[in-house]
Amino acid sequence: MLTKKLDILFEFFLYLLAYGITFSNALVEISLGFVIFLFILKMAISRKWLIRRSWISLLICVLAGVIVVSFLRSEYHKVSFKGVLRIAKYALLYFAVVDFMGGAPERKKRFFWAIVVVSGFTFLNGIFQCVFGFDMLRHYGFEPSDSLKRIKASFVHPNDFAGYIISVLPFSFAFLSAGIKKWQKVVLVIILLLGFYCLARTSSRGAWIGFGVGLSIYLLFYKKRLLLILPVLVSLFALLSPQGFYRIASLFNSGQNTVWERMELWKGAWSMVKVHPILGFGVNTYSKYFPLYKPETYFNLSYTHNSYLQMWTEIGILGLAVFLGIVGIIMVRSFRDLRIRVKSGVMGIILLGALSGYSAFLVQAGLDTNLFSLVLVTQFWMMSAYLTSLGEPFKK
Repeated sequence: MLTKKLDILFEFFLYLLAYGITFSNALVEISLGFVIFLFILKMAISRKWLIRRSWISLLICVLAGVIVVSFLRSEYHKVSFKGVLRIAKYALLYFAVVDFMGGAPERKKRFFWAIVVVSGFTFLNGIFQCVFGFDMLRHYGFEPSDSLKRIKASFVHPNDFAGYIISVLPFSFAFLSAGIKKWQKVVLVIILLLGFYCLARTSSRGAWIGFGVGLSIYLLFYKKRLLLILPVLVSLFALLSPQGFYRIASLFNSGQNTVWERMELWKGAWSMVKVHPILGFGVNTYSKYFPLYKPETYFNLSYTHNSYLQMWTEIGILGLAVFLGIVGIIMVRSFRDLRIRVKSGVMGIILLGALSGYSAFLVQAGLDTNLFSLVLVTQFWMMSAYLTSLGEPFKK
């Protein structure tokens, strides 16, 4: 009986975490703390202190070990210790969500609808910002220097909002499933249109590229012939986004714009990699060392805008390889029997949507700071756990 009450509380705080990701670092930290506490408490009551055995669990433990080594060899122990706490926190989040979802399809469905509802409200918040110039929750307005008036809802930056959108928007494609009720299909279509418009208005080119990859994966496993609509969607993005065609064309221009800035950042990060390629400079120390290695032509201090390259500078190729191994196994498991799963019903469609959003997010992470944003990295680990639970062996 007590275990059931703990599960109810856990589910509540998990949904609160999903909501907090869209607007509040504080709410993320509080709800994440409760999720972890309830997970540990449940293990203590049941006297089962073992996590579910899998290659992913093993690699997460190895990643934590690499980060501890990185902390020990760091010259900035105070900031590096925060990196140790961070991996411990997200490892526990992953284990907690996987344990909770387990073999319970109803919990997976409820989480799906929770994400859909939260994303729908977040998209409405973005539309509100479009109309009134500020969002409903944080009263964030447009950046004074932003001629494009890129929307960000309650996120810190439009690119962060875009990263969130592409990770959850493919869930709304579930309206294609025959197992979804008519009124639910209407809701999903409305949310899809709202999210599509918000994504266009963020003018985030990295997210557009990521969404294109995620959408291609979705259509490839749903119906290949629908891939023909991709050029139409690209044109719609260009039309809906301020100066959309210019934004796309500027990707091929290496002049002094954001493309040039990223190239300069990547040069500086690569200079750091060449000094300590195996173990890196130390977890969470990028900002301490980048000023020493940045190109002379670049006068700003910023994240690398390539999450994987920045990870390499901090925890070395060893840590990066382990991280990519975790991601790779999650995706391989998800792709297994995917066509059969998609045809089997709603859960297969949900899996395909989660995988498409996950892929889109990871692509954007190669062009932005997704894995170094508190809210977005929380989203990543939560969705990693959810995708793992959805990708459990298919039973005919």
